[in-house]
Amino acid sequence: MREKFETFMRTKAGSMHWWGNKATSIILIPIILYLLIDLSIYMGSQSEPTLILFLNRLFNNDPILIFTTNVVLLWHIRAGMEVVIEDYIHGEKVKIMSILLTRVLTIQVMKYLYLCCIIF
Repeated sequence: MREKFETFMRTKAGSMHWWGNKATSIILIPIILYLLIDLSIYMGSQSEPTLILFLNRLFNNDPILIFTTNVVLLWHIRAGMEVVIEDYIHGEKVKIMSILLTRVLTIQVMKYLYLCCIIF
């Protein structure tokens, strides 16, 4: 009975990861399309488009949307990388360290993007 329960929980956990990854990818499609269209219209209306104008528009136009996009995108990337690590790395210690490193790097990138939102 216990083995059946553990098997059920393992299969449900994999299913939840799969659904989470699909949900984040579906959420990202309209957000990124909106950002690309907004940036292209804005940069097309400028007489001299520069990188500073691009970054200023990207980070200051709608900071809540940018923050949400970054969180969802990084969650999606982290989940995908963890699936790749779990599937293709066979040593248990290396697998655990790789997943830990992936999570730490995700947090560091989120902190960096937060600072970019503050600076620009």
